Amino acid sequence: MNKMHKQLDVVSLENWFLKNQRKLPFRNTKNPYAIWISEIMLQQTKMDTVIPYYNQFMKKYPTVFALSKTTQEDLLKTVEGIGYYRRFKLMLEAAQVIVKNYQGIFPSTYKDILNLPGIGKYTAGAIMSIAYNKPYAATDGNVVRVLSRIYNISKDMRIESNKTKIHELNQSLIETANPNIYTESLMELGALICLSNNPLCKTCPINHSCLAFEHHLENKLPIISKLPKKNTYNYICLIIHKDNQIFLRKRTESLLEGMYEYPQILASSFKHAKQQLQIEGIEVNLLSKEKTYKHIFTHQKWLIDVYHVSLISKGKTDWILVDMKDISKYPMAKAHRQIQI
Repeated sequence: MNKMHKQLDVVSLENWFLKNQRKLPFRNTKNPYAIWISEIMLQQTKMDTVIPYYNQFMKKYPTVFALSKTTQEDLLKTVEGIGYYRRFKLMLEAAQVIVKNYQGIFPSTYKDILNLPGIGKYTAGAIMSIAYNKPYAATDGNVVRVLSRIYNISKDMRIESNKTKIHELNQSLIETANPNIYTESLMELGALICLSNNPLCKTCPINHSCLAFEHHLENKLPIISKLPKKNTYNYICLIIHKDNQIFLRKRTESLLEGMYEYPQILASSFKHAKQQLQIEGIEVNLLSKEKTYKHIFTHQKWLIDVYHVSLISKGKTDWILVDMKDISKYPMAKAHRQIQI
């Protein structure tokens, strides 16, 4: 790391936050359960997207007891459309652990929180600092960006060891700050002022502390190498009606596990998909092709060719028949919810 001759002005940062923070529903509480839910929802998801989901979620599951008693399917339906569904499967598991091992009282030590399913160092640090006002750093992308600029750290933040050094720096800073205010103020600065592109440096409350601002490097930091090109997968999707019903399948794969979809086969053509189905004792007749849909995930892209078919033989599949009027009741990811049937 470059030589650091400036220090983040924590006092100015915290004062700015107290005067300028956004009014967010999870800032009206220090309840660790509510803060946990908000932090899980905010993982790789924009604030504007999260807020309505959060409000709906807390109304339906106001306590860890209420959450622990739900089913995975009901939970996934509640958060349908937000994406990254595995986090909610782990959230349910964590709620059940809290009820079983902690009598429904959210744990208050870093170690115990970190041991809960689906909780890593960032989330544990956020809960400890915001809910319990304990000096445990929460280092997310916003924080990495802010501290990289403040201290002019020109290391590739795609590399885990470099992010670890930023986390250690963040930990040293929170130990001399007001933990709950500091954590949220640093995140807020990254969200409102220290933006990824065209940061608002002239209005930044701590620009006098910032080496990147001093040396006009704010648009060059942080350094983040490009991700490998997304893999593209071609699927043949089958729309199969039977009277007023339609076939669905509940996914067991790790991606979108627990969500429902129309039966689909990884194949380059309908002919290839039909051959795969025949091996499993499934016979279909082509009725018509609808169109091709596209859905982009973080690390892959799906191209979904949709065909209407009639079913001659079902074989031993895990497909289920659902009344057409009830499709909306089943949790389904955007990749398939967008398909016109």
